[in-house]
Amino acid sequence: MSIDTEALIQARWERNAYLSCSVLIVYEYFLHFGAEVEYFWKQRWSLAKCLFLWSRYYSVAYNISNAVVFMQPRPSFDVSNTFFHWQNTGAALQTITTHVLLELRLWAMYGSTRKVLLLFALLTIGEALSMGLVLGIPNPNLIGTNEPFPGVFICADSDPNNGSHWVVYYWVAICAIELILLSLALRKAWEHREASGSIIMKRLTAESAIYFIAYVRYSVTGPFRLMFCRIFWIYIANMILWIINRITLDEFGTAFSFVLPSIFANRLLISARSAAHGADDKYIGETGNHVPIRFLRRGCRGRESTVNNTVLLESRTEGRR
Repeated sequence: MSIDTEALIQARWERNAYLSCSVLIVYEYFLHFGAEVEYFWKQRWSLAKCLFLWSRYYSVAYNISNAVVFMQPRPSFDVSNTFFHWQNTGAALQTITTHVLLELRLWAMYGSTRKVLLLFALLTIGEALSMGLVLGIPNPNLIGTNEPFPGVFICADSDPNNGSHWVVYYWVAICAIELILLSLALRKAWEHREASGSIIMKRLTAESAIYFIAYVRYSVTGPFRLMFCRIFWIYIANMILWIINRITLDEFGTAFSFVLPSIFANRLLISARSAAHGADDKYIGETGNHVPIRFLRRGCRGRESTVNNTVLLESRTEGRR
């Protein structure tokens, strides 16, 4: 029996992708464990703390288990079939969690207004419904197997071979949500583009915009730095792979779409918490003495009121305007 060499190589790529991503998220976990203890475990319980800890520990367990399944040399059909049902549910849960973290940050940047909160609630509900429809409705034409090509054993899935698409709409939904959040982040970044604006606010809005479209530089101890990565484009790349629909390549970018957004979303919260404690944080650069940000709201008579926020932070060293 001849083995498709190209398919065998692509299957190895997928295994290596899942393995490397699991190693990355474990490395990231230990790298920031000290910050986690200092800025979260030692602080009072809040929504941000609960979401951070859930995202951090769930993503570690989820991605390690994915790697364990994909590294099996000869998975059975039952294992493959059960795994993809579980993976789809886990993927939707992790993606929604990551987006909620980002929406929480953006909501704070927009002054914690009810309109923005309602928008994010509708986006979350819409995203959950779209993912539920794509991943939950049985489609007999979808392919899930443990042997995509004769002699090539790996958990593999794909859209139907007749040229129609189904799972690709999962990525379309994610990209649509990301595009909306990107627009909101860029708008706030543009508002704080002037040099006279709040230093911390400009930094935080820049970080939010960076998450979606630009390069992200992860600083680590010493002279070593992780390479640049693009988050938004990972989802685009996955959508393209599923449009091409090569069964031994469909899962190649999935591991990165699980790990990298989760890592950076968690870093956004660590960055904000470190600024709240006035730390000289290696993740966001030099900081001064910072206290929780206060958004100014002007009433109809010109009065100013402040709204405390525990997610975003602003420097008070510039004085009150």
